[in-house]
This record gives sequence, C-alpha cells and structure tokens, in this order.
Amino acid sequence: MSPFEFIILFLSFIYSLALTHLLFAWTRMIRHRRQLVISSPHLLWMLVALFNLAVDWISLWDFRDLAALSLATIASALLFGVVNYALCALVSPDFEAGETYDLKNFHAREGQTYMLAYLVMILSSIAFNFLAGAELGVEKWGNENTLVMLQVPPVLLGLAVKRTWSQLLAPALLLALTISYAVVYYPVLAR
Repeated sequence: MSPFEFIILFLSFIYSLALTHLLFAWTRMIRHRRQLVISSPHLLWMLVALFNLAVDWISLWDFRDLAALSLATIASALLFGVVNYALCALVSPDFEAGETYDLKNFHAREGQTYMLAYLVMILSSIAFNFLAGAELGVEKWGNENTLVMLQVPPVLLGLAVKRTWSQLLAPALLLALTISYAVVYYPVLAR
C-alpha cells in the first residue's frame, strides 16, 4: 500500500461523513417539503458546499504518485478535510435535533457561521496549495491559488452585506468559481 492509498483511505471517511450531512439534510428537506420555508441563499450555499467537497476530493488525486508524504502534508490534508466536514455540517440543518423548517431563519441565524467556515477553508486552501506547490513539487497546486483567491471577495460580500441580492450573488459566484476550477484543473483524471 502506498502512502497515498493509506492516507486517502483515512480521509475518505471524513469526506464521506461530510457528504452524508448534505445528503441527509436534503432528504429531510424533501420529506418535510410541505412545512419547509425555502431559502434560495441557503440552497445555493448547500450546493457550494457539495461542489467544493467534490472538487477538493478530486484534487487529492494529484498526490497519487508521491513516494513519500511528510507529517506536515498529512496534517494539512487532515485539517483541510476537517474544515470541509465542518462546512458541510454547519450548512446542513439538523431537523431531528429540533431545527425549524424555516430555512430563511436558518440562513439568517447560521449563515455567518458557514460563510466563516468557507473563508477558513479558502485560506487553508491557499496555504495548502502553496505548500503542495513549493514543498511537494505538485506545481499545478501553486498555480491553482489564482482561482482560489478569487473566492475571497464573494465570501466577504456575503459576510458584510445582508441584502437579498448579496446573499444570492455571493454563493452564486462561488458556485461558478468552483465549477470553473473543476473544468480548468480537473477536466479528466488520468494516470
């Protein structure tokens, strides 16, 4: 077993649990659709979390050929996985624990928290991309910071401006940037 296979197996549990939070919340939203008060910004943030989780998972493929992984690299990947998990858990209402079915109130109450989690993820991503590019020779990751840094202004917009247009625009831009990131850097996975 290679170091990549060993570590990706561990990280896969974290990514799977993060995805489970999103899927579980969506199935509960469908089940309780008659009582649900929809929030478009919240729905967009859930999509941002989903697409970001998928793209981050795919990006780990770049480490497959490394003969060795340092403790710093492993710790960075673990931290990044934990932040991804936190974002997915924070953006997912927990109806079984008594969360209201009013997602507009949920977004108003919890939106700052999951937006801050996304900002932490972006900043972690910039640092991790720099480390991977400089220390590990995964050159592509250093170059990826351009698109990652473009995600900072929309998040700051969502955090700072509470108007409806900004609450819709911020996650819509992030969704577009995340999809662009996947198209530009990971159009095909190849050996």
